[in-house]
Amino acid sequence: MFCVVAGLYFLEQHGYAGNVLTSWDYRFRDMVTATGRFTPPDRRLIFVGIDSTSASISDLDLKTLYADVDPRSVESRALRLIAAGWPWSREVYSLLADRLLEAGARGVVFDLLLLKSGTGDEALQNSIGRAGGRVIIGANFVEEVTGPGASAWSINLPPGSIVADASPQNAAIGYVNFWPGFGGIVRGAHYATTLDQLEGGKPPENIGTETPLSLAARAAALLGASLPSDPFALHLIRFSGPPRTFAMIPAFQIFVPNYWKQNLGEGTLFRDKIVFVGPYGNWAHDEHATPFGPMQGAELHLNSLNALLHRTFIREFPAWTYLCFMAFAAVAAWLLAVFAGRITLRLLGFLLSLVLFLGIVKLAYDYAGTVLPAIPPLLTFGVAGLGCFAFDYTRERLEKLRIRRTLEAYVSEVVVRDILDNPQSYLHALGGKRTPVALLMTDLRGFTAISEQMDSTELVTQLNEYLSVMVDDIFAVRGSVDKFVGDAILAVWGHLNSSGAAQDTALAVQAGLKMRKSLGGLNEQWKQRGLRTFKMGCAINFGEVVFGNIGSSRKMEPTVIGDAVNVTARLEGLTKDYGRDLLIGEAAADLVRDSFPLQFVDRVILQGRTQPLVIYGVLSAAEVPRSVETAYLDAYRRAQKAYRTAEFAEASSEFRQCLQHWPEDKLAALYLDRCAYFLDHPPTEEWNAVHVASHK
Repeated sequence: MFCVVAGLYFLEQHGYAGNVLTSWDYRFRDMVTATGRFTPPDRRLIFVGIDSTSASISDLDLKTLYADVDPRSVESRALRLIAAGWPWSREVYSLLADRLLEAGARGVVFDLLLLKSGTGDEALQNSIGRAGGRVIIGANFVEEVTGPGASAWSINLPPGSIVADASPQNAAIGYVNFWPGFGGIVRGAHYATTLDQLEGGKPPENIGTETPLSLAARAAALLGASLPSDPFALHLIRFSGPPRTFAMIPAFQIFVPNYWKQNLGEGTLFRDKIVFVGPYGNWAHDEHATPFGPMQGAELHLNSLNALLHRTFIREFPAWTYLCFMAFAAVAAWLLAVFAGRITLRLLGFLLSLVLFLGIVKLAYDYAGTVLPAIPPLLTFGVAGLGCFAFDYTRERLEKLRIRRTLEAYVSEVVVRDILDNPQSYLHALGGKRTPVALLMTDLRGFTAISEQMDSTELVTQLNEYLSVMVDDIFAVRGSVDKFVGDAILAVWGHLNSSGAAQDTALAVQAGLKMRKSLGGLNEQWKQRGLRTFKMGCAINFGEVVFGNIGSSRKMEPTVIGDAVNVTARLEGLTKDYGRDLLIGEAAADLVRDSFPLQFVDRVILQGRTQPLVIYGVLSAAEVPRSVETAYLDAYRRAQKAYRTAEFAEASSEFRQCLQHWPEDKLAALYLDRCAYFLDHPPTEEWNAVHVASHK
């Protein structure tokens, strides 16, 4: 990223890639200038402006507003000359300079170009002569086209009718030029300039006797201020403020007795001051673009002089240092990316770093008088930071994709999304936690015998087809495949993200029903293809398990263990005994009793246990026809009631009724056999209607 931004900046500096970075940098610099610390206006500087009011005084004003002015006075003479119209007679400037100098002004600087002879020149020449260098008139450098693609510089001086010895070295002449920088904006001043320098030559080492000086340089000499050590260089100035920071006194007020007395204190305001006289307002079209916007030429000279008097110049670094700043920014972004691992912490670090750097830039300008490279380093830092974010984001997305693909082999997409959204919870759980879950276990009936009779390739293909469909059914209801044990499947709900005990169990039952239906569809397809069909037993249980990453250092896997898992496996083994392909335990049945049609199956004591387990089946239309379902269930409930009270003859009659409604009901046939046995061998102990399982 450093190479990208630095390369763009290098190409810009050599004119090969526009000026986007340079433009942004100068805009930011101008913003800092406009909002930064200012140099207060020197009290020795005063601005007398030739504003639109001064330039528009008419004969009517003389007869009305200024009728009380003594017609024999200098003031009346000046006002009449002003009322004669613009441009004024040069005698007005003579009277103005004389009046200000008589009031004690140290110097009067005219930001005016009087380049041709005109009326009143003699009076102005006399005033300049009497002032002994305290009246300064403007000159200017101009570039003239001398041929196709060729130009030359020259300096325009006031005519000899105004300045007797009109030459660049004359202390009464100073040039008015400001050479704008990037974007046509004036940011500094040249206090001395030569024609050779303007034409590309090397500036002299010292000021010579014929070196042209600016108006500000000439005015500074009147206050005893020296020039900078390198007056020919561009000196960036710290402005005194936005336009109108220097209060403007309208020029006509100098000649109105009431204003002279009341506003100007009989001229005491000008004592020991340098007075700049120049156009003021849009009417004069004497404006220059500055970081603050358009500023009057005289105000710009005042800012230049103010910076010279107080030596408040702004330093800037050489162009090559920009590359150093950009390199530092790139390294800082990289270090932040390396040591701030969390995205939020890194983002906060980036924001704080940006604010800190901007604060340093601001403080450097305000209190160190230095312009630091800003936009190129900021852009490098930002682009490098975004690059780090993009790299980490891409890496994280790829890592999540890898984890997603791994997890989706075990759990549904919804569960994977929940895990990825909260990975810390999942990682914590891998360390081991006790949690209540819903469990589902399936197994294929007689699969061992089938596998011995089938070709191995055909067997694997058909088994994978079966498992793929079963896993899809589990994933479809947010389940997780904990493991495969041969043809057996163990699925879990609630160990990674739980929707509540009842909802987790309901989802497990839905999965079992879907799997039963899907197997029916597979068997139909396999029959058509001449393949063997499968029969499946399924058991659902709810209980507490331990979930964690279990295994050895060389092979581990996340799994669930505990008594609830063992009970689920035992329940699945009982499906072939009771003729039901879907059995659920008592805890699970209590949670979903209102959601599914349940049928009591038995109270059984499993091997290795002492407490009986109540088990239920889930009926479906595929097992018992809807037309006889009600009659069948009514007879079955009566039969179970009689069986629990040891009325085996009545129970046998009711179970026969069940078989009349559903002849294929293996569960009713099983109880009918039990009743026949107990009729021949009545139980000797207290009857509790509990069956003891003879196998696991």
